[in-house]
Amino acid sequence: MTATDVHIKLIDTFPLSAFLIDNEGSILHVNPKCLKMVNVSLDEVTGTSITHFFSEFDSCLKNEGENIQTSFIDKDLNKSEVLVNYSSIENTDFGLLYVISAPGIHSDIFEKQVFSNVVLDNIPADIAVFDKDHNYLYINPNGIRDIETREWLIGKSDFDYCDYKGIDKTLAQNRREIFNKSIQTKQQIEWVDEYERGGEYVYVLRRFYPVFSGNTFLYMIGYGVDVSELKRTQKKVVSNEMRSQLILNSALDAVIIVCPQGLITFWNPQAEILFGWKSEEVLGKAASDIVIPERFREKHLKGMRNHNEGVVGGAVNGIIEFPALHKTKGEFPVEFSILPIYDKGVIINYCSFLRDISARKNKELEISQKNKTLENQNAELEQFTYITSHDLQEPLVTLMSFSDLLLEEFSDSLDPEAKLYIEYINKSAIRMRALVTGLMEYARIGIRDEAEEIDCNLILKDVLKDLSAQINITESNIVIEDLPVIRGYETYIRLLFQNLISNAIKFKKENGLPEIEITSSETKKDWTFTVTDNGIGIEEKDLDHVFVIFKRLNNASLYKGNGIGLAHCRKIVKMHHGEIHVKSTFGEGSTFSFTISKTL
Repeated sequence: MTATDVHIKLIDTFPLSAFLIDNEGSILHVNPKCLKMVNVSLDEVTGTSITHFFSEFDSCLKNEGENIQTSFIDKDLNKSEVLVNYSSIENTDFGLLYVISAPGIHSDIFEKQVFSNVVLDNIPADIAVFDKDHNYLYINPNGIRDIETREWLIGKSDFDYCDYKGIDKTLAQNRREIFNKSIQTKQQIEWVDEYERGGEYVYVLRRFYPVFSGNTFLYMIGYGVDVSELKRTQKKVVSNEMRSQLILNSALDAVIIVCPQGLITFWNPQAEILFGWKSEEVLGKAASDIVIPERFREKHLKGMRNHNEGVVGGAVNGIIEFPALHKTKGEFPVEFSILPIYDKGVIINYCSFLRDISARKNKELEISQKNKTLENQNAELEQFTYITSHDLQEPLVTLMSFSDLLLEEFSDSLDPEAKLYIEYINKSAIRMRALVTGLMEYARIGIRDEAEEIDCNLILKDVLKDLSAQINITESNIVIEDLPVIRGYETYIRLLFQNLISNAIKFKKENGLPEIEITSSETKKDWTFTVTDNGIGIEEKDLDHVFVIFKRLNNASLYKGNGIGLAHCRKIVKMHHGEIHVKSTFGEGSTFSFTISKTL
């Protein structure tokens, strides 16, 4: 193949319109892209003078290697402005004139070129063509965005670009070495350029592909694509893998990873402690043979097979308590969960987290036994209290009856002092009976049916009816906000409100009219109720004692009662998993607040 043939083949693959010209200016060959531009056949154009198309060709010769703005004349003698560049070919009598841009060409030709440029503009890669000296013959816009810089760089090298930009030539030198190696080996070479831009590292995957005709080098195609995101992702993946490995190895729980076939692929240090097996002893072995008691192995394997086949259920994505197997110590209880690991929708592994719950199980058993003992003791105590209180009623009734009989039958023969003593005995017996009755009622609190929905507005309506006599006598004004529907024990909720309202009426100021307000509010977990009055209030020193059974804080002659009502209130509130408190200013009034749990 002659030199002319080589260069003909070269310009036929050239991405720009190109003319091969001899020293006389005669056209020896044009590439297919150029034929579209001149709109004539190859036979018509071969042998004609280049000045037929470019009348100012002499200016190109004088400014070889420079981009020249000149006129292009088509076959219809229409002129249009174009940008061209002429370069002689070393050791030959030929030169190459190629058209960089042709904005004034016939519209049909121009539209085709615009279409080609649009395609090149949107190729997500840097594309360049180099001559044998590593000078640019072509650069697509993705390689260099600035059109002036791109046009300036044609015929120049990366070293010229570094000088132009005033940047380090290390990358240019590295590319030159790879360029030469690719030509020497006639092999495609790939590498990654790494440099800093805008405060972060940029990674570009580059490739040199040498084009030869026989043993003759024609040109080098350069390719580059930004892989920064991929590189950063790879680094994150590696970092995450290392971090995950570190987390799993330092986890307080035993972590075991198995493949879908149930073979162990990961066994962290805590698993070694928990099960007594070293990692190297179990990797590649069936987890069911290592940690599952024999009587459960078939069930475990069946569960894995079902989940692999898409059957939902079993231990996957849940927390389960199960007996596990130690290497030498036998069975012990564990709490574990299994999470499937997917890749593109396919399960590639199962990750299990296991924790020894032997201590917790022992504690639960101990608490259960203590609770059972406590329940028995409470039941016995309530029964004892009730029976005792009931049995005390008989002698008290007898005492009251005989004291009344003494006063009735022997009134004439008793002196005033004896009568007074008998009256003291009778009153004490009556009070004792009231206390015993209160004790029996207190003991009964806690004996209950199932909790139910309770409309507190209806409860308060009934309570006010029951207390109507007291309310009318004292001219009490009771304001009740709209109250909620709660869940609880109706009888005891009724008694709770009744005791609080009754107390508010009872402990009124001597010359005042009772003003009582009942409100409610709620939180995520509880209902809160308040009963506020304008009564005599409670001294600060007595606030801690108001809920103590049989604890009376006021003069018994002025305020009747047994000191048991607020004790009942506290016990009822406790039944409803709540708390009761009081805030009071002595001489001004009190506010009792209590909560009722929403989770009853």
